[in-house]
Amino acid sequence: MKKIILIGMLCVGLWGLWAGAGKDSVKGPQKIVFWYYHKGDEGAVLEEVLKKFNQSQQTYEAQGFSVPDTQKYIVAMASNESPDIIEVSNQQIPTYQSAGLLEDIGGLAKKNSFSTDIFGKAALEANSVSGTVYGLPYNSVIIQMFYNKTILNSIGYTAPPATMEELYEMAVKATTLDGAGNIDILGYPLFPLASARQELIYAFGGTWTDSSGKKATPNSPGVLASLKLNAEYRNRYGADKVQRFVATSNTNRYSPQDIFFAGKQLFRFDGPWLSKMIADNNPALDYGVALIPGTKANPGLRGVSRYETASIVIPRAGKNKDGAWALAKFLVTEGAKDLCLGMRNLPANKNLYTDKDLLSLDPSFPMFMEALKTENGIQYPKLEESAKYTSLIEEHLDYVYNGTKTPEEAMNALQQQASQLR
Repeated sequence: MKKIILIGMLCVGLWGLWAGAGKDSVKGPQKIVFWYYHKGDEGAVLEEVLKKFNQSQQTYEAQGFSVPDTQKYIVAMASNESPDIIEVSNQQIPTYQSAGLLEDIGGLAKKNSFSTDIFGKAALEANSVSGTVYGLPYNSVIIQMFYNKTILNSIGYTAPPATMEELYEMAVKATTLDGAGNIDILGYPLFPLASARQELIYAFGGTWTDSSGKKATPNSPGVLASLKLNAEYRNRYGADKVQRFVATSNTNRYSPQDIFFAGKQLFRFDGPWLSKMIADNNPALDYGVALIPGTKANPGLRGVSRYETASIVIPRAGKNKDGAWALAKFLVTEGAKDLCLGMRNLPANKNLYTDKDLLSLDPSFPMFMEALKTENGIQYPKLEESAKYTSLIEEHLDYVYNGTKTPEEAMNALQQQASQLR
């Protein structure tokens, strides 16, 4: 890592000479260098918000730079020419914090009498490491349940399921096979693959780590309950046939042949962006959006989902801390609505949960806003070796999906290996 940083500093230094030229020799607003990973239309949205910030006061002038290659971030933040402020995914924060590159932004908020209570509990947890807040979120990413009303009505139901038990009952009734015995309509939400790994686990009360995020818990009751029903569905129709259908579906994901757009999927756990894609690919599709159900034993889990954010961090090596704080505050308050509207994103600022413009932006947004209010957002593992743990999870889920191991066998084996991770 040190060798990479030293080499990268040579490149960053050249950028710094250009970006910082004349800082002290020319009077005027103090420059704030802001790196963000968006590009294209979304980058243009950010630039418009930066213009509004610059026009809102005369002390600072924010200069935005689109840097889509986030591998450059850690090198830049470790150099003498670090940007003052950076946009990151909340999932990157633990890595940057462990390298000692981030300011305690919660401490800066307290110092400047800024209340982080404007954010939901899940938003703050997503941007915290060991209880310390290192990032301010300006949007939220969650998943909820889309369902095909035509298929649901055809099997005798007029309302979506309230529990996972009801969902499974409906899924079995809705699943159909073609003349060769292959899946034609998928009832159970085994696709997309990421949702089967996360939301389908969370809905049963399972999580991949304990509440501290530091201890792996793959053989917990909730994980096993979810996987048992998952395996039961696969065995009912043939694990190989279900796998083949899901694999083909993955190839066509978000294309005009996507199984949900084509009316071949009853339940779909996905994000609010799906509504726009449906409108573009099959506007005649009769669908609804509902909260992901909990179970009969845990009805309070309704709306449970992974929770991720786009966030603002302040590097410790940045030179203009006051300016960085001023811009960070603006982006998550005055600028947050424009950012969400322009990028069609859900907010992290609770004051925007009832904003009429955002609620009318997309037909799925009202239900997704309700899901945000449940505070049932869950963080994916924050272990130091989280990438390795994720790989192990994928491996052992495959054992369950293809019938090589029972859920108990697979998760107990995973627990043994995961216990050795940091």
